[in-house]
Amino acid sequence: MTTKEWLNRAYKLDVEINLLLEEQKAAYERACGITAVTDSERVQTSKRNTTEEKFVSYAAYSDMINKRIDELYEIKNEILEAINQIENNTLRQLLICRYIRFMTWESVAVELDITFQWAHILHKRALKCVDKFINS
Repeated sequence: MTTKEWLNRAYKLDVEINLLLEEQKAAYERACGITAVTDSERVQTSKRNTTEEKFVSYAAYSDMINKRIDELYEIKNEILEAINQIENNTLRQLLICRYIRFMTWESVAVELDITFQWAHILHKRALKCVDKFINS
């Protein structure tokens, strides 16, 4: 695993959590969905409680999301531990903006008041510093 891949673990997990949150919302809407029955519609009875199953599905998403969020915090802490080993304040800020706050390169450049090109140059330097920490 490259240094950049190691740092991007949090971003990838954050994307996954957001997708799970969308699925959880859909499961909640299915569980709470109410439709009116008209006289022309035939109602079929069942021994299964589908509403209960829908809420169980929603709860399962909640548990899964909470576990993934806990994992995200652990990964962010590992990344911050590596970032905090860097002596240069600008390099630390750059890595925090990019790999903890998930900012775009344009936003990182604006936040640090540097050019887009300089952000990429500093990023290469910062990656070398992190690489020393994670491979030691």
